[in-house]
Amino acid sequence: MISLEEKLLVNILYRQENEVLKGIDPDNINFEKLITLASGHLMLPALFFNINKKNVSYLFPEDFIEYIKNIFEINKARNKILLSEAKELSELLYENNIKHIFLKGTALLLSNFFDDIGERMIGDIDFIIQYKDEENVKRVLEKNNYCNSLWNDSLYRVFKPKHLPRRINKNKTIAIEPHLELLSPKYRGVFNSKKLINTFKEEIRAIKTPNEPFLFDHCIYALQLEDKGFFNSNYSHRSIYDIYKLDCKNSLTIKNIKKDIFIKYFFLTIAKFKIFDIPIAFSLS
Repeated sequence: MISLEEKLLVNILYRQENEVLKGIDPDNINFEKLITLASGHLMLPALFFNINKKNVSYLFPEDFIEYIKNIFEINKARNKILLSEAKELSELLYENNIKHIFLKGTALLLSNFFDDIGERMIGDIDFIIQYKDEENVKRVLEKNNYCNSLWNDSLYRVFKPKHLPRRINKNKTIAIEPHLELLSPKYRGVFNSKKLINTFKEEIRAIKTPNEPFLFDHCIYALQLEDKGFFNSNYSHRSIYDIYKLDCKNSLTIKNIKKDIFIKYFFLTIAKFKIFDIPIAFSLS
């Protein structure tokens, strides 16, 4: 059962202006519940952006619009800093002959998949390096005041971790997370860093992000496996919105959607929202 608040959220994010109220009586909307729902999915900035883009702010109380506008502006200002710090980090790594590729939300932002940089909420700056550069990265980051924020990396040695310890710099705003792999060890048979090997071979010193099909797969596998979406049928509107912005039909080129069980069940889980026109029959095969 989809609540009225979630129906409205979906309509605002994914449908045309004339469909925003499709199947909804605005008098029955609980705006506090809508705030809680959108906040839980990290979608308040995207909600404001799309309300404004589709010219439907008149449907909402003034204090509601003012609140989410403030969240959007704070997030946009933070993302401007994130982009600047990502570019500074990239220059630092290249100066020390460390090839790297940005991932996840940072990659989406750097690749201009959003109409406005304020739409997407991002935690850290994620990037991946090659195994051979692990010790060099640690040395360079420590020398430049990026300190381990939580735990010591001497605790793991059986398998390479997904990422090195998260690092913060007291002179920077955004924490960074250097990856060695894309997923945890038990999921690496599905998706591993070898998919990026050709990109690492490139000699061009430029901001590097994966291609659209890769970003598409990484988004889904991270949600389905790392965040347990496949095991408990959970979904994330932030991930759905990323897939929407990636134009999923053009990104479904690496694997057949009907054969890849993780991609298949991602779309089955969210089929109730009728966002994507991708028919998939439910089966265990």
